[in-house]
Amino acid sequence: MKPGFARHWLGPGLGVLLVAFLIWRMPWLEALRTLAKIRLAWWLPSLALGGFGIWLRSLRLHWVLGAQGSLFSVWRSVALGYLGGLVLPAGGGELVKIRVIMKSRGLDLLHAGAAVALDRMLDLAGLVLGLALLGLLQDLPGSVGTLLRGLSFMLVLAGTLLLLFLFRGQAFMSRFSSSFAHRPWLSSRLEKVHTILDGVEHLRTSRTWIKLLLFQIFVTAFEVLAASLFLRSLPLSVVLPGWAGLQLVMFTAIGFAMPLLPGAAGSLQVAYIVALRPWGVGIPQALAFSLLAHMGHLLVVLGHGCLAMFLPTETRSPDEVKAL
Repeated sequence: MKPGFARHWLGPGLGVLLVAFLIWRMPWLEALRTLAKIRLAWWLPSLALGGFGIWLRSLRLHWVLGAQGSLFSVWRSVALGYLGGLVLPAGGGELVKIRVIMKSRGLDLLHAGAAVALDRMLDLAGLVLGLALLGLLQDLPGSVGTLLRGLSFMLVLAGTLLLLFLFRGQAFMSRFSSSFAHRPWLSSRLEKVHTILDGVEHLRTSRTWIKLLLFQIFVTAFEVLAASLFLRSLPLSVVLPGWAGLQLVMFTAIGFAMPLLPGAAGSLQVAYIVALRPWGVGIPQALAFSLLAHMGHLLVVLGHGCLAMFLPTETRSPDEVKAL
């Protein structure tokens, strides 16, 4: 087996198997009959909120980058990243986003990649918060509850380690960097890490991280509102609880975090079914909701992505960045 085979093909391979299973076992005719009952008066507003959500995420990444340059260039990177995610498997859209940021902001791979990674960690923080709220609002029994509690623990641990790295990393690096002077290869890598820490120093000195965490709570609440409107887009045979939108957002966030195939095909359908089944929503209706949500996601992403492709670009050289 060639090196990197599992990394490049295992995820898409699992995604193909998942989609094949869904095609074989899902009641597609019943789902299509449910889709024919779409309520546009609810679906279109939820679609508009979803489109505005991309602007909110662009603003968040803009703050992570230090608010240098225009918000437009950051929005363009986010929009093209989402667009790339429709055709690239295994989170390839994030690579597109990083590349556009590098070109527009004049940043190197380490700085752009670190900013995008930190931005994604804020999504994980929102996921942890949402899962914690779900645990308080209802029981999470069985294997699903165990899985979600384990996921929450790992996310909290990863977030804690990241915060310690950001706020104590420089002191640690300064204390031990001289100890590795006799090992040039290790010293050069530590210097790159130190450079990344310098790039996010503004988050600590300006207390921007507090603003980012508060803004992430707002983003999560905004997405829950959009999901609550979307749940009214199709008629249901059961009455959902008031926090149904929260559960839908949390499960679909997990589905989008595991993009085995382009556009999260397959994993998004499973996420909707798992989110709605505990309340007695039938599989045909849950599948219809997932198809309608996927259609809305495609329309929003294509709209932002096409607009970003046709609008004039902004580029900045590394020398211009240093002059700021």
